[in-house]
Amino acid sequence: MGGITGMEIHTIYIVANTEKPDSLRTLAVLKAWCNLKGISAIALDKERPRRLDVEGAIAVALGGDGTVLRAASLFADCAIPILGANLGSLGFLTQTRAPLLTVALEGILRDEFVIEERMRLAITIGSKKGTALNDVAVTAPAQIRFCEIELFSSDGVVATYPGDGLVISTATGSTAYSLSGGGAVIVPPMACLMATPIATHKLGLRSVVFPSQEALLIRAHSEVSVFVDGDFFSDLHSGGEATVEQAKLPTRLVRMNNGPSFFKVLEEKLNWGDKSSRED
Repeated sequence: MGGITGMEIHTIYIVANTEKPDSLRTLAVLKAWCNLKGISAIALDKERPRRLDVEGAIAVALGGDGTVLRAASLFADCAIPILGANLGSLGFLTQTRAPLLTVALEGILRDEFVIEERMRLAITIGSKKGTALNDVAVTAPAQIRFCEIELFSSDGVVATYPGDGLVISTATGSTAYSLSGGGAVIVPPMACLMATPIATHKLGLRSVVFPSQEALLIRAHSEVSVFVDGDFFSDLHSGGEATVEQAKLPTRLVRMNNGPSFFKVLEEKLNWGDKSSRED
């Protein structure tokens, strides 16, 4: 994690969840600010321009953590930093609330920020490849609700997981699906892979954290579905295999100097270290 000095913003790519309240008004304010500053504002939908102006560019994800994940996917193969602006309460990936978005952008112009590199996962199933910022989830099809998955590392067999499935997450994704399965909270930007069983039928199985250079092999012993950051990626038939490892490029998130700490967001979102019952 390190700061960037002397950054001049020439282009802002905007990824917005227009279904959220106040999104259109915030989008209009952002475009007006860009016009005032002489900055090119380019709103994206499901796709991005074939040619990107990477130098002097940032992306603004206007919505919530899901919108930041969408922006991270759109810019997975380039180094454009992403600033998340939440239209509701603060999330794990957002740094400011929408009404303060232009204040945060002014802070970027004054170099009051750092860039935090977050490890991504690369998944390969046959000839199909993808990446994820949060996690890769291998789960039983909805109509079956049971699957059996075997996990391998460089040391050989890790375990066989009978149950609802298995989640391979990054530190960023440790507070998402993995957490609901009893996985540990890993403080970003630590680079690692964590394998967390979901509703396993073996009491002794717990989350396992692997170093970032580890390549994990998942072998299905039943029909399973594979999801990447919550989106369907592929079905995997019994006997099929998937490889999950560190992606070549990280996602670069803008972190404001006066932004909320990781544990502050944990407290706000998950009642982490709740002080309400403490007696003074």
